[in-house]
Amino acid sequence: MAVAHAQREHSPFRPLCHLTVGAAAAAVDPEVAGPPGSPSTRSPARRPPGKEPPSPSQGLSPPPPGPRPPMEPPPTLHAVKLYVYDLSKGMARRLSPLMLGKQLDGIWHTSIIVHKDEFFYGSDGISSCAPGGTLLGPPDSVVDLGSTEVTEEIFLEYLSSLGESMFRGESYNLFEHNCNTFSNEVAQFLTGRKIPSYITDLPSEVLSTPFGQALRPLLDSIQIQPPGGNTFRRHNGQS
Repeated sequence: MAVAHAQREHSPFRPLCHLTVGAAAAAVDPEVAGPPGSPSTRSPARRPPGKEPPSPSQGLSPPPPGPRPPMEPPPTLHAVKLYVYDLSKGMARRLSPLMLGKQLDGIWHTSIIVHKDEFFYGSDGISSCAPGGTLLGPPDSVVDLGSTEVTEEIFLEYLSSLGESMFRGESYNLFEHNCNTFSNEVAQFLTGRKIPSYITDLPSEVLSTPFGQALRPLLDSIQIQPPGGNTFRRHNGQS
């Protein structure tokens, strides 16, 4: 018995077996970090790819959209045209080289067509009619000036102010303040565009010639008012 006890105390195999078993266990399970009873040092469990936990913002439905602001309707556009009449009915083209020494294609009268009416200026002030409704008949040419957002109500108020200020009947002058001056003013108000320069430059072309200068006193006394229009008045309507 004493010999057996001594062999057990001095046997070199027991601690070796214990270490061997522990190392083998660690090799089999890498999460085992120490002997039984020691604090656990296992690494966090790894999740397979694609199995990450959702973030707090994931999986939540977006908030319902709020009421959208009302969309403004597109503005209504109104066509603006320039009617051009040759008051000489072709005589200016034939006679101007002899009388003035230069070619003139016409003696121009113009009017503005907008909101289904024709508006022009003469010795009676601002007048209106249906398009082509004066005794001049249909225009010799039509110039497309574009379009305007100005409503009929605003336009009539604008004409009323012009008729009481710049374009009264007594302000008419054949060379310096005539129908073409009016058309040019109104065209710029409606569209930002001027009427063609060959129309507005006509008085200066005539007066640049000796014959035009000689006739100016007579021509200054001429007043043009195409018959067939109605004098524009703005008192709760148009007359």
